[in-house]
Amino acid sequence: MCGIVGYVGSRDARGLLLDGLRRVEYRGYDSCGIAIKTRNGLEVFKTAGFVERLDPKVPKMEGVQGIGLTRWATVGNPSIMNAHPHVDCSGKIAIVHNGDISNYFHLREQMRDEGHEFSSETDSEVVAHLIEKYHDGDLPAAVAKALKQMEGTYALLVISSDSEVLVTARRESPVVIGLGNGENVIASDVPALLGLTEKVAYLEDGDLATVSSQEVNVWHNEMPASRKVHRVTWSAGDLDKGIYDHYFLKEIHEQPRIVRAILSDRVKQGEEFASRSVSIAGKPVDSLLFAGCGTAFHAAQFGAGFFSLLGAPRAFSAIASEVKPRESPGENRWAILVSQSGETADTIELARLAHEAGYSTIAVTNNPQSSLARVVDRIEETQAGSEISVAASKTFLAQLTTLILLGLELYPPDSDGLGPLIEQLRLIPRKLEEVIALDRELMRAAERVSPSASAFLIAKGSQIPVAMEGALKLKEIAYIHAEAYPAGELKHGPFALLGTDTPVIVLLSAEGSYTRLLNTIKEVKARGSPIVVITDTQDQEVDALADQVILLPQTDSRLAPLLMSVALQILAYYCALQRGCPIDRPRNLAKSVTVH
Repeated sequence: MCGIVGYVGSRDARGLLLDGLRRVEYRGYDSCGIAIKTRNGLEVFKTAGFVERLDPKVPKMEGVQGIGLTRWATVGNPSIMNAHPHVDCSGKIAIVHNGDISNYFHLREQMRDEGHEFSSETDSEVVAHLIEKYHDGDLPAAVAKALKQMEGTYALLVISSDSEVLVTARRESPVVIGLGNGENVIASDVPALLGLTEKVAYLEDGDLATVSSQEVNVWHNEMPASRKVHRVTWSAGDLDKGIYDHYFLKEIHEQPRIVRAILSDRVKQGEEFASRSVSIAGKPVDSLLFAGCGTAFHAAQFGAGFFSLLGAPRAFSAIASEVKPRESPGENRWAILVSQSGETADTIELARLAHEAGYSTIAVTNNPQSSLARVVDRIEETQAGSEISVAASKTFLAQLTTLILLGLELYPPDSDGLGPLIEQLRLIPRKLEEVIALDRELMRAAERVSPSASAFLIAKGSQIPVAMEGALKLKEIAYIHAEAYPAGELKHGPFALLGTDTPVIVLLSAEGSYTRLLNTIKEVKARGSPIVVITDTQDQEVDALADQVILLPQTDSRLAPLLMSVALQILAYYCALQRGCPIDRPRNLAKSVTVH
């Protein structure tokens, strides 16, 4: 959600902080600000809105140490008053904070009784005043004492006009430190560090660190600690839109390459899978729980369905925030937890609860150094690279591909079925390119959908999670109220909303439910709704019923969701473009939801 950035070194802190904030814009935000230490003390600049509004407010100045944050409002509305950084009464201490302080109301009233004056509605401001209360010249000690009073979650960054170090701490919210030569950088996520350093260290829950231009010192539970240094494989070029107008479109076009790379990494020539560390087949598995939030939940739904098709016992899916695992002694149960960032608060909490209930756990994530990755038994990295647009595209497809490969490894079909399925998998990247080449047809389809305030998507079987993801994309980037339904459910209520101003998008795949879905199309047609059919099967009857048919390449029906998902992403993109929506930064949304 919020993106924190801090710098200490010998270079211009102003420019580096503003650039860093731009690189964490994808996390979603509604206000931003920076604090820079100068000869005259701390200089604080804030704005409601995006970094381009902040930049002209910040004059050039001599300052080589500073902090900043892009804020996504949780407590207190989006405004300059509530934007970070927040300062103490003296103006000598400033903080930026990502997370929730659950006991802030009690602490704020206590601070007010002690004479502290507050200038915002946020929970975060109380942290600055707590540090002020305990500050006697030792900033790290004051921060440590303040943390003991705080309940909730935080990625915290503190600067003082009286200190040569920045102080940072984390609890259930990510902090990564970039290690440079004569300079160091602190951030919520790696993109803020790109171009400055390739060496990073991730703080763990309960860590507190002091960061100067020359060194980083970490404490855990008041004892010195060390954190492993990792080398970042991403580059600053990953953050460039290149020839594309939007990151979302660029990331759609990257999907064939990403799936090709995943397959080449995990599948050997012929029909063999590359040897990997994950194995849950040591003894019979009693149940498989797939869970995630948002887009990741749709991937989890797909995973549960795909594993069931392969014969896995009791595979089911759930929204991570809504499932509470129970103990079942003697059973071999696994939880497969899907999260793009690996920092989704509800998914991390479920991982911990599942472990306590006796589950073994696998994380399917794009960030193998994430908080989720550190609390599970096994990691399945989706290898999608940096995704900048708030709305997921390539990370979703990478999740589906990773779950398919995991399923085939753990529950392989017999030899007669495995070979043809793997061969169809190998063809998926080329077929994805064919889907992307249909962009003009999908743009015309968007012209039928984009004028409407509402739309329905209908599907059956393995396409239902993809329809739900397509509906989410229309909500997220095109601001269309779209709902996805199993085709058989449309007549149980939603039919009341059908009409000439409510388009229906049908995902029609050549599987066992084809005839029933065809009947539903006829029922929709009778109600006057415009119909767009996305299908892999040419059918004259469908051509006659639909206002437009998008014909996709054929593949194994179990893999068809991969192609359908990309078609829906392109459709949503053109709907958003035609409606004039801010595609890469939708209102009120955050890329990484790190609070409950």
